[in-house]
Amino acid sequence: MTMKRLEVNNIKKTYHTRLGGTSVDALKEITFSVEPGEYVAIMGESGSGKSTLLNLLATLDQPTSGSIKLNGQDLNQVKEQDAAIFRRNHLGFVFQDFNLLDNFSVKDNIFLPLVLAKKPLVEMEKRLDALAPKLGLVELLEKYPYEISGGQQQRVAAARAIITEPELILADEPTGALDSKTSAQLLALFQQLNQEGQTILMVTHSTVAASHANRVLFIKDGQVFNQLYRGNQTNEQFLTTISETMTVLLTEER
Repeated sequence: MTMKRLEVNNIKKTYHTRLGGTSVDALKEITFSVEPGEYVAIMGESGSGKSTLLNLLATLDQPTSGSIKLNGQDLNQVKEQDAAIFRRNHLGFVFQDFNLLDNFSVKDNIFLPLVLAKKPLVEMEKRLDALAPKLGLVELLEKYPYEISGGQQQRVAAARAIITEPELILADEPTGALDSKTSAQLLALFQQLNQEGQTILMVTHSTVAASHANRVLFIKDGQVFNQLYRGNQTNEQFLTTISETMTVLLTEER
């Protein structure tokens, strides 16, 4: 029996007001798992708990109760002072706003997590040589982020996440700042990476983005409301199924 890549068991996250008068349950008893090599999208309206969940998975916050395990390791056991190293060694992040350093070249931005992990330059160059052509970045490596387009910046950000060969890529609204053509390119890249075995968990508002995943979890009021599996559906067919489910989810709120 293979180990789950990610196990989320009965996660609850409660926030208290500063004076302790009221409490808000951002997440209530969320349970799901992700297999190695799966591509899962998480959808839900603003305030549904998606971002809270992502922060917990990224070890940026801790649950009030319940457990999260990555390859069997309980994230609650990761000490705060070790969290940054844990993230660098096990997780890859693709953010909506790229988070690139303007005074670093494209190449140095991509190398940054490997530099922090003290990888030898030969190893870094070898990984980049394999990755840059796949992402269409060969001509851009000596440029700086402010010299390239938003879509190119997002590809650089994706390369920075992938080059560490993470066990799990966490993508937070990765197409949120992109036009439709550039979004399509990034989503095609994610699908390609997934087909090569990369495990991806993506939080998104976009039904189009979600239609590229193999499974979609819908979160509503801090709980898993529903989930859909792609099965043999094309992206277009899966998009229709996801849109219909979102309509039901929104209708039930009225």
